[in-house]
Amino acid sequence: MALPKISVTDFFPIIKQTMLDAYKVDSILMQYPYSGFERLDMGIRKMVWGSYSTTTPIFSLSEEAPYQILVLESSLAFYNIIVCVSEKKNPDMIAFMPFLTEPLSSAGVSKIMKGNGIAMEHASDMQRFYLNLPIVPLNDFILTFTHLITAFLPDFVSNHIEYISYSGEKHELNPSDARFTQFNTDYIANLIHHLTDCTKAICSGNQAIATESMKSLMDCAASFTSGPLTQTRQWLTYLNIFISSAMFETAVHPYYTFQQLQAFEMKINEAGSMAKLHHLPFDMARKYSMLAKNYTYGKYSYLIRNVINYIDQHLATELSLSVLAEVFDKNASYLSNAFKKEVGDTLTEYINKARIQASLRYFNMTNMRVADVADAVGISDFGYFSKLFKKHVGVSPREYKKMLDK
Repeated sequence: MALPKISVTDFFPIIKQTMLDAYKVDSILMQYPYSGFERLDMGIRKMVWGSYSTTTPIFSLSEEAPYQILVLESSLAFYNIIVCVSEKKNPDMIAFMPFLTEPLSSAGVSKIMKGNGIAMEHASDMQRFYLNLPIVPLNDFILTFTHLITAFLPDFVSNHIEYISYSGEKHELNPSDARFTQFNTDYIANLIHHLTDCTKAICSGNQAIATESMKSLMDCAASFTSGPLTQTRQWLTYLNIFISSAMFETAVHPYYTFQQLQAFEMKINEAGSMAKLHHLPFDMARKYSMLAKNYTYGKYSYLIRNVINYIDQHLATELSLSVLAEVFDKNASYLSNAFKKEVGDTLTEYINKARIQASLRYFNMTNMRVADVADAVGISDFGYFSKLFKKHVGVSPREYKKMLDK
């Protein structure tokens, strides 16, 4: 069943995001008078040839086939797809960015460079470009797109697919180190843009946006994460340091940020497979954003912020009102009232909640006995610990531990 008729401009964002999520291939909507053709290949043709033109006709529109899917194979071995999505003389077009249909080896990149007169000193730039291209099953891609757009344009079902190969075209060689330098500079600028956006999202504590931003960053940084384990470990180490450095500028206590930094350092070093390493960036987005959300106390006064941090870091010690009043050199009644006014819980309520939360982490991450967990969170009375745990969690600590062991 087709959706209500809407304009190409209205439904394009849905097409763009769906295909990007499914295949990591970005797209642009091109409307007459057309411009921005360099975006179709991320500037690679201009970098290689300087200026270029083609004698191959791109469109052969006819009244019988107003909707066309044009699969373009470049002499640089990547593909673009351009789709006519309107029935008019100068049609609206959806253009998909470069992609590969199968992985390209270093030898394959060298062969392309040789065939296009590119000096081997630029091999790293070229390899990074190809490593950043998504690998796409062409027929699946076209089928998915066709099903998707037919929901908006029912007549698109009668589309015409045309394959155009530019692989045999020869271009005038016009080598320029300056263009390669600019191409590299633009790539780094784009990478930094995604890295900055991702870090801002993480520091805001919004896990959903942080995860989406991390996905965009990983798509942009594919060349860093597609190399050998040692290279990927190094890149993730840099990422971990970059995120934690930004977290140090937030209201999260440095103690917690440093703990998380060390935890990810250990995970990066211990990961024995590429699959585990590729999972870590999204784990970083989730853990650091949770840290920002749960431990940002910017709305509290300086005193209460310090009291909360002290409690969270000294759960195993005595945390009575008198002890806290002495630590912060405040009148006990004043401290108690100020804490209740700002936090909403009494000191005792907050400490009990913090201790139960800490016990859950111990149960989830270690094999410690229940009695040892109680001691570790500062509750020496096992009966009281069990009662408090059941009040907050709904089951006894022994029952909770059994649930985890299943």
